[in-house]
Amino acid sequence: MKDLAQVYNLYGLRVYSEVGLHSPIAQSALPPYDIEVRWGKGKTGSDCVSAGEILAKIDLGNGRGYTVTDTGTGYIYCSHQMCEFWIDYNLHSVYVHLFDGVCSEIAGLLLEGNIIASILTLAGECVLHASAVMIGSSALAFVGGPGMGKSTLAALLCANGGRFITDDLLRLQANGTGFCCFPGTGQIRLHKDIAESLAEGLSAVVSSETLPDGRIGVKIDDDSSMPPLAGIVIPYPSHDCKELKLERLSRSMTILYLMAFPRVQWLQERKYLQRRLDFFGRLTASIPIFKAEIPWCLPFSRELAHSLLRGVGITSTF
Repeated sequence: MKDLAQVYNLYGLRVYSEVGLHSPIAQSALPPYDIEVRWGKGKTGSDCVSAGEILAKIDLGNGRGYTVTDTGTGYIYCSHQMCEFWIDYNLHSVYVHLFDGVCSEIAGLLLEGNIIASILTLAGECVLHASAVMIGSSALAFVGGPGMGKSTLAALLCANGGRFITDDLLRLQANGTGFCCFPGTGQIRLHKDIAESLAEGLSAVVSSETLPDGRIGVKIDDDSSMPPLAGIVIPYPSHDCKELKLERLSRSMTILYLMAFPRVQWLQERKYLQRRLDFFGRLTASIPIFKAEIPWCLPFSRELAHSLLRGVGITSTF
C-alpha cells in the first residue's frame, strides 16, 4: 500500500515525498521543497532497458545491481528487479516506478540512500560513504564500503551514550574552520545479530522494525543539530586481532583511502573525480583521519567504544 505524501527533513533538504521514508517529518508542509518525489505508473517488467546513454551498469550478482541512463531529458536509475527512479535534469523532480510484486518500502530505502546521494553529487557536492555519531558537542564519522562496520560502530557508540547523526550517507557543510554534519534519517540499519547484541544499550531511546532487506531498522531519537566533525575512522573489522589498533594517516594516504570508498560509484567522469579530490584535500587539511583494525567479536565490549574515542583524541562524555 502506498503512503500519503509527507514533507521530510533529510540531510539538510526539504523532501516532499509520496514514498514513505524513515526520516524526520518537517514541522511545516508548505513549499518550497528541494526535492519532490512522486509515484509513477509502475512497470510490469524489470529489464531496465531505457533509451539513452548508459552511464553505468553495475552487476552485484543474483540479479542484483543497477543501471543508470542519461535519457537526454534526465536520468533513470534502475535498481534491477526492484524499481526505477526518473530524475529530471534540474534534480528537483523524481518519479518512482515500482516493478510488479515489489514491496513499496524498498523504494523508500533506496531513495534515502543511493538516490539522494546521486542527486547531491550531481549537484556538485561530495558526500561521504559514512555513518556518524555526536560525542559531546562534536562528531566522529566512520567511512568505508559495505560490510566494513560503519553502522555497527555508530550503533556501538550510541549504545554507550553517543547521539546518532546519520547512517551510510554523510553530507558535510564547510563552516570556515572545518566541516559540520547534516543529520540523516534517524535510523541505523543493522544485521539482526548485531542489533540483538546492542539492544540493551539502545533500548531506552529506540524502536526497531525488520526491513525488507532483512536488516533491523533501529530508530533513534531525532537530533537536528549540526555538530562539527572532529575526526574520521576507516574501520577494518578483524576476527583475529585482540585489541584496537589505530593509525593516523598522512594527508596523501588519506586521500587515497577516501577515494577508494565513493558513496556514488557510477559518477566517474573527470569533473566529478576532480571535485572529489578537491573536497578530500580540503577535508584532510582540517580533519584527522585514522585507519583502525577493530576486534570483531560479539558481544562488543564497552571498553571498545572508550578506546576508540581515546585513540582519536575525543573526550568521552559517558
